[in-house]
Amino acid sequence: MHLSALLCVLVFVLGVAFASDATEWSFVTTNNNGKRVGVVIGLKRRSMLLIPDEDKTNKRCSTRTINQHDFDTGYVAMKDPVKRSCWLKPLGERETYEETKRIIDSGKEMMQTDENWIIPKRYLKKGQVKREVGSLLADFCSDSDVYMLKRDTLGRTRRSRSCTRNCGICAVAAKHQQ
Repeated sequence: MHLSALLCVLVFVLGVAFASDATEWSFVTTNNNGKRVGVVIGLKRRSMLLIPDEDKTNKRCSTRTINQHDFDTGYVAMKDPVKRSCWLKPLGERETYEETKRIIDSGKEMMQTDENWIIPKRYLKKGQVKREVGSLLADFCSDSDVYMLKRDTLGRTRRSRSCTRNCGICAVAAKHQQ
């Protein structure tokens, strides 16, 4: 009798644990320098999938990426499924589950901010990706060449790039309303 009650409690606890990590889907608008883009967000406690609408106004300078955030490892993978490239970078200190959930629940518009990163010439080996950022992002990028971005502290990318509209190098934060 005690064993069956214990099993029932265990099943209930496991059910709650698995249910709490369910994906919560949201449709939001982001603002990148005055340009509004629709975004689908799949948010879990440990990760977030971000899928922006296509930007048809500036095809030459815009790369549409699908972004997978891993809150546990502190990295985001930005994947261009057309070119089969995947870029990895550390999450910003405000890019957390709690902050993202707060922005979505508040109904505020999200703000994208450009960041300067350097893309190395060599891509990472598959085993190295898993060691550096874990299996979630390694699996997400498994069909692509993977590059670990390096922060551009000298501002080299701004001078050398003719195109600055690349969703592969954006961070998302809440838009401050005045």
